[in-house]
Amino acid sequence: MMNDAAVFSILSKCFAPVDKAEWENLSAREVWAEFLDGARFILQNGGSLGLDKSPVDYRRGNHAPLQDFLSECEVCALFCPPAYEEKRQFAARHFTGGLPESALPIESLYVNTAKAGDLLSPVDGKGMYLGTSARYMSALAEQLGFGIPSEFSDCPDHLALELDMVAVLLRSGMVDEARTFLSERFNWLTAYRRRLINLGSEANFYVCLCDLLIGIVAEQVEDAA
Repeated sequence: MMNDAAVFSILSKCFAPVDKAEWENLSAREVWAEFLDGARFILQNGGSLGLDKSPVDYRRGNHAPLQDFLSECEVCALFCPPAYEEKRQFAARHFTGGLPESALPIESLYVNTAKAGDLLSPVDGKGMYLGTSARYMSALAEQLGFGIPSEFSDCPDHLALELDMVAVLLRSGMVDEARTFLSERFNWLTAYRRRLINLGSEANFYVCLCDLLIGIVAEQVEDAA
């Protein structure tokens, strides 16, 4: 039974560069099925985030099908994660800055909170690299004693790192902090989702992950109200 921290760790790796062996391991049928079960439980039982759960809790929890939350094509995409080469090629085309069809999952590019002097976004000229969200993530990582991986030095507010931060907080027993982080840090996903939709059907898997995350965040906010 996959715990919540592991679910967010896998979500993180969906947007991060990983090697072939790691991706093939986590996208293997049994592991992916466990991930989907864990993600579905979080989506439908927000108050349980980060709490120890027994098989009885899973049986008693809400078990509405994902079709109640996602479109048919998104569900199909979610149940069939891309092969490693598909993932690598999508990242090369869309998770690389400066390309016409770039769709980088970086919070600073989709919010207007940057200070004068920050670098212009290649998306629409509104968001900025290394904006307020990037500085926040850098400060939080330092506070928790974690270093930012070198490949993310220019984008510490990359979605992969933000999702991994949720996993870190949950593994550290900082459940309230993880819930607060979820409710405060992921509002930009609606704008990012629109960017992905413009890429067409090849982005269905990532659009689906965004919708899954948007639903999880909404569940946390509703449960806290």
